[in-house]
Amino acid sequence: MSEAPRCSRRSFVARLALAAGVASPLVALLDGEPAALARGEETDLAVLYAAIALEHQAIALYDLGLRRGLVPAGLRDYAIEFRGDHEGHRDTQIAIAEERGGRPPAPLSAYEFGALAAGDRFLRHALEVEGAAQRAYATLLSRIRSSEYLLSAAFVLIDEVRHVTVWRRVLGLKVY
Repeated sequence: MSEAPRCSRRSFVARLALAAGVASPLVALLDGEPAALARGEETDLAVLYAAIALEHQAIALYDLGLRRGLVPAGLRDYAIEFRGDHEGHRDTQIAIAEERGGRPPAPLSAYEFGALAAGDRFLRHALEVEGAAQRAYATLLSRIRSSEYLLSAAFVLIDEVRHVTVWRRVLGLKVY
């Protein structure tokens, strides 16, 4: 089988990050451009907000797929589990942000997923979202100062890698 289609990291992550009010230097970092972000509370909160926006997006995608029956019957348990993982990530990150006096972004009123179809097409879209989240977390980890948030983000990254691995295997794509 061919590789899963990818939207550009810039168009996907930047759109979410900007919608969540994330600072431009952080969006540049996510896009692979070197950015001089000072490690500190402000950067930690910006990273948290970007991560929360990604989690909102993933939850919305899985909700839609499960509600409309787009997830193949034999894979619904994975989609339910992954949605639950994202809800846990979101809730943990919101709690960390609020403990620091931050105001985490709320989910968008609507998400644009394009034309979603059942089966492999939905799974490829889920893989695209999970892959973007994995790349974003891997990029952002190096900018986190707080050991509490760093540990949380590391566990989230492990889940994102697991999600990507499952969907790639299901789709018959190379895992490595």
